[in-house]
Amino acid sequence: MQRFRLPVTISAIDGRTGTQGEVEFVRPPLKRRLWKAGGLFLIGLAGGVLLLPVPLIHIVGLVFFLTLTGLAVRRLLSREILKAATGHCPACGAPGEYFAGFGGRRLSFPIVTSCPRCNIELTLRPTTPPPGVSPAN
Repeated sequence: MQRFRLPVTISAIDGRTGTQGEVEFVRPPLKRRLWKAGGLFLIGLAGGVLLLPVPLIHIVGLVFFLTLTGLAVRRLLSREILKAATGHCPACGAPGEYFAGFGGRRLSFPIVTSCPRCNIELTLRPTTPPPGVSPAN
């Protein structure tokens, strides 16, 4: 999978802004997205079927199945996956990597994260949108 980089502007919740950073994302092919979505769906189906014969707990099985089906659909529709975010914190000035999820987060803007040094909330917005990605406010 090819990795793409996108420049972003970082602003802190206290109003300080102007620092630059970078967001790294991938565009997984349809085959990979189908494979991961199919796995989630099958896990949900197996869990739901196993809990179906248990009285009252079958409701939990149904919710489990529906939740994993929803996650599978989201995984299938996610064309850009956020992998990493780096930059300089506008509040403390420290360079660093920002938490960008556990590797399955859909790329959508603004990205809300926090500085690992001063723990202030940061918002990352693209300076220029990448081809095929429409930034949301």
